[in-house]
Amino acid sequence: MNGLFRVLIPFLAVVISITSIGFAENLSEWKLPPVPVPKDNPQSRAKIALGHQLVFDIRLSKGDSISCSHCHVPAAGGGGPTPRAFGHGGELGRWAPSWINSAFYTSLFWDGRASSLEEQTGALPGKMGPITAPPEMGAKIEDVVARLNTIPEYKKQFNQVFGTDATPENIAKAIASFERTLIAYDSPFQKYVNGDKKAISPAAKRGFELFKGKAACATCHAPPNFTDNNFHNIGVPQVGPLKEDVGRYEVTKDNGDKGKFKTPTLYNSASLSFHMHDGAFRSLEEVVEHYNKGSNPNDSNQDSLIFPLNLTSAEKDDLIAFLKSLTDKRLDKIVSPKLP
Repeated sequence: MNGLFRVLIPFLAVVISITSIGFAENLSEWKLPPVPVPKDNPQSRAKIALGHQLVFDIRLSKGDSISCSHCHVPAAGGGGPTPRAFGHGGELGRWAPSWINSAFYTSLFWDGRASSLEEQTGALPGKMGPITAPPEMGAKIEDVVARLNTIPEYKKQFNQVFGTDATPENIAKAIASFERTLIAYDSPFQKYVNGDKKAISPAAKRGFELFKGKAACATCHAPPNFTDNNFHNIGVPQVGPLKEDVGRYEVTKDNGDKGKFKTPTLYNSASLSFHMHDGAFRSLEEVVEHYNKGSNPNDSNQDSLIFPLNLTSAEKDDLIAFLKSLTDKRLDKIVSPKLP
């Protein structure tokens, strides 16, 4: 028997070592990587500061009435404070998604029609986005450029950062540079996957296992940014002013894409005032229950990945505890800088 133990002990040590390494690797895939930065728009402190000013400045809109931060409210998790965004066209059809961790997205907007943060701004010629979309901020970019160049401090800043006066291109670049700093590196979950095992509660740890297992959330909310950067129809009820929102179909014209919307990151989702592309749900509890019941099986286009989860009340609570661990409170406290 003693001889058997002498043989088994080294074997068990190897098994335990392999298991430990596997666990570390499993957590490491959830670590947020460095932010990808375009070669033609390197980050700088001055550029980020300029972008920070621009997203809080109503002078980028028609009639000096709306800023980017009116729809992307830091205290509301960087998302919209109302179920649907409001602009010069009144209530729009979609909720304004959070800007947190948007630097990791491979496409922007709920339907994925923009390929970069720069393009998403709507400042670039031929690219429609919030600044120039008539129903949203409603500005003409040439008017915005002219206006900024009449403001001495802005004129000085643009020349210091870009070597020129304001242009549509460098307005887009400055805003995108600021958005690339809105990363939830300081969330408890990130501290946990980076080695602090006490950073999240036992309930959150159980919720993480549910997230990856029984609840099947990680199928679409994949590591490291809790998104597969893809589009899905998850049976969200149509609410708001639109009778129908065809989602990704608007871009691809593929019938299979009707009702599909981008998978958003879940970072700071506990801070959001609303959830889903049309703001249909007001709380994480409502979101979890939507998935728990299998969403809407009567929707012929609903993704086959959706099915009833049969979560218990305790499991739902643990799942929500985990989602709350994704909150980087620092990002909820961003305020407007002093504007020129």
